[in-house]
Amino acid sequence: MFSIKSHWHCSFRMNTSAGAARPNPQGSFHYGSINITQTFVLKNEAPLRINGKRRRTINRISYSPPETPLRLADLHNLTGVYTTDFPAMPSNVPAKIASSALNASYKGFLEIIFQNNDTDVQAYHLDGYSFFVVGYILNHHNLQVHPVFHISLNI
Repeated sequence: MFSIKSHWHCSFRMNTSAGAARPNPQGSFHYGSINITQTFVLKNEAPLRINGKRRRTINRISYSPPETPLRLADLHNLTGVYTTDFPAMPSNVPAKIASSALNASYKGFLEIIFQNNDTDVQAYHLDGYSFFVVGYILNHHNLQVHPVFHISLNI
């Protein structure tokens, strides 16, 4: 029997009104041979208490939107609106509220591992050029034991 939680990948949608990725004439569009430039493990947990309130966190950071939208702050080079110190890997530091963003390489190929340690299904907003779900696993992914993401189900 299949449950919605174990098949969360089925809810991924693609914006079909935008231009799709196309192979370039040089032939570098082979996704099996792309070198990953950065790896991020985004771990969400059951709600944690921060300043007396229950809040959701990713890598122990609970996002608080700043008064100035992130895109405007980035466009106009405004400082102090957000930080780029969002942790790339989970840790056991105390949870905090922050306006943090991932510091990723421009035009890099990122491997993003969503690790859900809660029983609730989480929604994510990814802002970038192109995203592909390549698989999922149903248990804890340990980068020390398995440095390469072993896909148990291709999509």
